[in-house]
Amino acid sequence: MYARQWCRAPEDAVQEALIELMKQTTLPNDPIAWLYTTVRRRAINLERADSRRRKHQTRAGQELESWFIPAENDDDDPADCERMLSQLAEQDREIVVARIWGELSFAQIANLVSLPLSTVHRRYQQALLTLKQSIDQTQNPEVNDGSKQPQS
Repeated sequence: MYARQWCRAPEDAVQEALIELMKQTTLPNDPIAWLYTTVRRRAINLERADSRRRKHQTRAGQELESWFIPAENDDDDPADCERMLSQLAEQDREIVVARIWGELSFAQIANLVSLPLSTVHRRYQQALLTLKQSIDQTQNPEVNDGSKQPQS
């Protein structure tokens, strides 16, 4: 309970302190006080390390690299492509990426994702249709949202 005040792994702090006590060549004058002091230090160190790790993992999660490396002469925004691809089901996205960027055959993709060839082809065509609709909606939002009505 004493170590729990400072860290999320109090058992580790106590264990480290006990190991350190066992390594002592001479017993401290007041072993109980020494043990509490060492447990406190270990607990604080463990919490600091845990805090650094959590911050690093949070930063790493926020700094995911883009899937695309933008070309200098390319007018397409890689973030738009990434966003549209991320809207596909995971397996459909895998099929599209393997076919277009990986240049795999449908037979190779079928083997990769453990699906029948006909299913891979059908899912690829459906994913391309979904992407086309997404692109059309991005380029012409007024046409697809029903806000522009034909005039009589």
